[in-house]
Amino acid sequence: MRSVTRKGLQDIRTRSGLSGEAENPQRKFLRAASLELKKSLCRKVRDVAKKRADEMEGKIGELDHEQARLLAAGRPSQPEETDAAAASPSAGEVGSQQAHGFTLKY
Repeated sequence: MRSVTRKGLQDIRTRSGLSGEAENPQRKFLRAASLELKKSLCRKVRDVAKKRADEMEGKIGELDHEQARLLAAGRPSQPEETDAAAASPSAGEVGSQQAHGFTLKY
């Protein structure tokens, strides 16, 4: 009967733990390169997002222009009022203006 336990793979000693960070410049270089790649990726994502935001602002401007054009086309043309009619507005129109065109409700 043996009282000695057998050693396994975890018990094998290696030299990898003997060197510190100061003695291994390759690790520092790889870490710095990894950080640079992450920075590059973040910059690229930022640029793509900025481009997309600019495109969306342009699209919103186009939609506003189109909406204004449609609203202007929907308004009836204003007949020129005579001086007498402009000087004495009717009782229903005092203090309020008549709205023409479309009314948008959300």
